[in-house]
Amino acid sequence: MTPASRSRSLARAAGLALLAAALAPRTAASVAQTVAPPPAAERRAALPRPDERPSPNRRTPVVAAVERVRGAVVNVSAEELVPIRVPSRRRSTGDLFADLFERPRYRRGYQVTSLGSGVIVSPDGYVLTNNHVVERGARFRVGLLDGRELIAKVVGTDPSSDLAVLKLDAREKLPFAAMGRSDDLLIGETVIAIGNPFGLSHTVTTGVVSAVNRSFKAGDRTLFDFVQTDASINPGNSGGALLDIEGRLLGINTAILGDRSAGIGFAIPIDRARRVAEDLIAHGEVREGYVGVSVDDLPPREGSPEGASGGVVVSGTDPGSPGERAGLRKGDVVEAVAGVPPASAEEFRFRMRELPIGAVARLEIARGGERRAVQVTAVELSGPLVADLVASRTGITVGEERGAEGTFLVVRKVAPRSAASQAGIQPGDLVREVNSAEVATLAEFRKTAARARRSGQLVLLFQRGYAAERIAFDLD
Repeated sequence: MTPASRSRSLARAAGLALLAAALAPRTAASVAQTVAPPPAAERRAALPRPDERPSPNRRTPVVAAVERVRGAVVNVSAEELVPIRVPSRRRSTGDLFADLFERPRYRRGYQVTSLGSGVIVSPDGYVLTNNHVVERGARFRVGLLDGRELIAKVVGTDPSSDLAVLKLDAREKLPFAAMGRSDDLLIGETVIAIGNPFGLSHTVTTGVVSAVNRSFKAGDRTLFDFVQTDASINPGNSGGALLDIEGRLLGINTAILGDRSAGIGFAIPIDRARRVAEDLIAHGEVREGYVGVSVDDLPPREGSPEGASGGVVVSGTDPGSPGERAGLRKGDVVEAVAGVPPASAEEFRFRMRELPIGAVARLEIARGGERRAVQVTAVELSGPLVADLVASRTGITVGEERGAEGTFLVVRKVAPRSAASQAGIQPGDLVREVNSAEVATLAEFRKTAARARRSGQLVLLFQRGYAAERIAFDLD
């Protein structure tokens, strides 16, 4: 390289070095300017700051009531004992068709058949729920708000009122809902429903009392004296709590009408539920009063809807019954029961069956153009009264006899032109069952027949030789 070339190369390298040195500070400053955050005064949030001030207005009476009572509402799981098929144990490819040709093997296991709700009504663990929640179960698990799951046993059930009582296996005191009253409910007052709809535990909804003393059709049955509410009630709410604004228990949520979103739900009034629960706890069954009054529907008035009743008339009184002693006569028209006119003979019978022993039914009747007040005191349906009731409603007299295989029941007499006579029952026929319960003694017959009166129907299984037939009789 010549001296001149070397000089030009050195000059070019020096120029590049100077250019890099000049550019480097400006590039760093530019980068710093790009990534450095702006001053604090210039930073602004995209949305306004949240208002974090506490508000006392949020703790409404509904919130306070739910906080007090929510822990007393439980989830009820009913498990049924069912046969479960056991797969064949195939030992080789030659056994592939064993499941088709071998006799199937089964083991017994539990399967959840229904989910519902319940309310703890005492600190020692009594739970009030619906009968239809537990009727198919053999084992019951109850879930609490704190996540615990307890085993429960059935204390008693009453299909007629669709109520049941469970007892929790707990050693400590449990939260419970205090019972209020349902005889002074106000149309439009706020109510709170808590339950387990669709398995969503401890769901809370609110509404108002839409109506009281409501009757409605459920299949072929008419259900009487319910509290109607628009608080949302869905499948799984059955057996849950209906509360007032103070958190007192007003009813047991039981049914809905029509579509799930119709806003028409029904609850059993707590006054009736309390009486049934106390009987189930004390006696294992509901003891109802007996007045001995038979009634029929009068022909509907002109212009009335099809199937409507034209009133309720007394068709007879049992000899020596409270109704006869109170002075009721055949032909008396019942104008009111406890101040409320009965819509039909069926409703009158319901109100009489709901009377506890010793209660007084205040009736207003019309006789010969005059309005009269009559008080009838309900008495316990004892053994002799049961026999008289069965004889008057069916026309049969049953006796007990002893054979080689033990005692059995036989028809002794059949009254002419009675319901039993028209059904072809004859003296000498055997009575094997009362409402699907086997009976072999007069004591069993009378006890089961008295219990059947709550359903209003007595179903007897008669046997003649090798033939057997069930026949139903009205027992109201």
